[in-house]
Amino acid sequence: MLDHICSRHLYANDRMLIAWPGDQHAVIVAIWRHDRSSGDVYDVLLEHLGLEALTAEREKPPCCDEYGLPPVDPKVATAIVDALDRGRRTR
Repeated sequence: MLDHICSRHLYANDRMLIAWPGDQHAVIVAIWRHDRSSGDVYDVLLEHLGLEALTAEREKPPCCDEYGLPPVDPKVATAIVDALDRGRRTR
C-alpha cells in the first residue's frame, strides 16, 4: 500500500503525500512534518492504515514508473483516504 503513495518535499521538514485514484486525478493525502518524531507524517499514516512502524531505514524508490507515470490504483487510494478520514474523526 505504501508503494502507492508519493512524497514531495515542501519547505524544511514539510512533506506532501499524494495518491492517485485515476490517471488524471491526484489526492493530497496529507501535508505534515517529517522529522522522525512522534507524530511524524509517516507515523500518522502507518497508524491510520493499521500498519506497523518501520524499524529499519526505509527504501526511497521513485514513486513513478519508468515512463514517469504515477502508481494509479483507485482501490488503494480510496482505502488510504478513508483510513485517514476515519482516524481524523476519532481524534
